[in-house]
Amino acid sequence: MSFDDCTLADSLKLEGKLEEAIALYETAVKLNPKSPLAYHNLGKALQQNGQLEKAVACQQQAIILQPNFTPAYFPLLYAPLPKNSPLIDDIIAVYRQVIENLPNFPLAYINLAVALSKQGKIQESIALFQTAVRLQTVASRPELSKIEWNSQKLRSPDFTIIGSPRCGTTSLYKYITSHPQILAAANKEICFFSEHFNKGLAWYQAHFPPETEGQDFLTGEATPTYLTHPLAAERLYGCLPKMKLIVILRHPGDRAFSHYQMLVRRGTESRSFESAIEAELQLLHGATETSLADRNNWKDCHYIYKSLYFYSLKQWLNIFPKDQFLILQSEDFYANPAISLQQVFEFLGVPDFQLNHYQKYNGANYQPGNQVANQRLREYFQPHNQKLDEYLNSVGAGFTNNTWL
Repeated sequence: MSFDDCTLADSLKLEGKLEEAIALYETAVKLNPKSPLAYHNLGKALQQNGQLEKAVACQQQAIILQPNFTPAYFPLLYAPLPKNSPLIDDIIAVYRQVIENLPNFPLAYINLAVALSKQGKIQESIALFQTAVRLQTVASRPELSKIEWNSQKLRSPDFTIIGSPRCGTTSLYKYITSHPQILAAANKEICFFSEHFNKGLAWYQAHFPPETEGQDFLTGEATPTYLTHPLAAERLYGCLPKMKLIVILRHPGDRAFSHYQMLVRRGTESRSFESAIEAELQLLHGATETSLADRNNWKDCHYIYKSLYFYSLKQWLNIFPKDQFLILQSEDFYANPAISLQQVFEFLGVPDFQLNHYQKYNGANYQPGNQVANQRLREYFQPHNQKLDEYLNSVGAGFTNNTWL
């Protein structure tokens, strides 16, 4: 398959012409049966088309062909497979084989730990997360290779980025954990206080580097869905009441459209954007401040409701002290990441540290949204943005330059 054919397939996928794109990717696999990239691209298109089992098989084959082919691990990590799916056993077998062949490859341990966690094998997954975070830390900080890692000294994180999705949390987390005094978790997005609370605090703590003698490091995670989860704030406060919380917020309409595009790529959204927001606007019609504050009411609202930041932030600020929050605006962050990071490091109590280059992570290319739909969203969000601005200013946590109003 030529470069032009690959470009055409990518363009067709971007336009939503998935059957045509899949046909081209399948041709690429036939012509290049030993290419992990060919299987990976086909798998992504199949998943976007809702063909999850075939997509998983493609990513598995990519890993079998090249065990350290990193891109294939992430679709499998987040594949929405039920815990009793026979596919999980197949995936586990592949990961175990990779670990046997590549014992220092942390991503295989992380994926295996996540898969075993789905099956309720918590103790084995804890040990795997601990191995992964040690390997990952030593790989990024070779100077720590001689430190004695005590797996019995589990630790909790010092900070959490709690939201919001599609606002730049991945880039922000990557930049923060580049600081020489801050270590990354095994997994950036742990989802403990939302999806995995029943697995126990030790399972959560195993994701972080343990306490070590003579070393003073911070660590943290970033799960952007915590902000709107109905139980996350109470759970987090109950376990870690001194936690420092970072929030990054994007223009609500832009965030909604980006979230929609993410679910399209994952194969879990087949409606047009216009249909999706119309359905959500109908669900939200007549909602009061009281009903909007009850996040249990809006579990099926992915786009608009998760951009109504006021109602979620107010509940978090009612539970945690104001001085444990840092609230950033995505537009400011991307316009001048060095300034935003300076704020973050001051908030975390570490010296300022600047990167040579600020790469943008987890972005995506997609067609622009319908202008009529965009205008409708702007009108809908206007009073809610105003309410957010007034509230944040009243508690002394407002944006320095709110460009949304």
